[in-house]
Amino acid sequence: MWAQQASTERTPRFEDYPVAEIFTDTPVAPILSTPETRQYRTRIRNGVLTGADVWNGSWKNPIKRNGPNFAGHYFVIRWGCGSQCVTMATVDAKTGTVYAPPLSEKGSLYVPLDNLSAMEIDFRPNSSLLVLRNACPDFRNRNSCGTYYFNWKDNRFALVRFVMVNPLKDLP
Repeated sequence: MWAQQASTERTPRFEDYPVAEIFTDTPVAPILSTPETRQYRTRIRNGVLTGADVWNGSWKNPIKRNGPNFAGHYFVIRWGCGSQCVTMATVDAKTGTVYAPPLSEKGSLYVPLDNLSAMEIDFRPNSSLLVLRNACPDFRNRNSCGTYYFNWKDNRFALVRFVMVNPLKDLP
């Protein structure tokens, strides 16, 4: 039986993961060191240099802006890769290092979101928390689908909390 993950834990909030400072200098050019980052070099470079595909906050209330939009000095650059498909790169404005999104296969920039749901990536410039709503890293195992909360720490996304989605809740 499918069930919502029961937990007494409080849902992580952006203000629980503040960053000390916001980067305002000129960003370093992205270092495209993998085949996947080289494949999307134009998207990644334009995101850092011109702000293309760079927004603050959720898709429901995006704010277009130039400059780092995540964890003080990182760019989260998101773009579509087909119908209901999302690709994402996280770029360090200080070093140019490009990081893959959480839950992606090694080296891949694909974000495994459930395209049958209201998928969402949410983050803030002044917080190290990144939220993937309706992510599904293993579509054959629906128990892996839900909301994932990650803290950006030590140059990686560390899972803070997972809340399983209840796929039967909307059935009559």
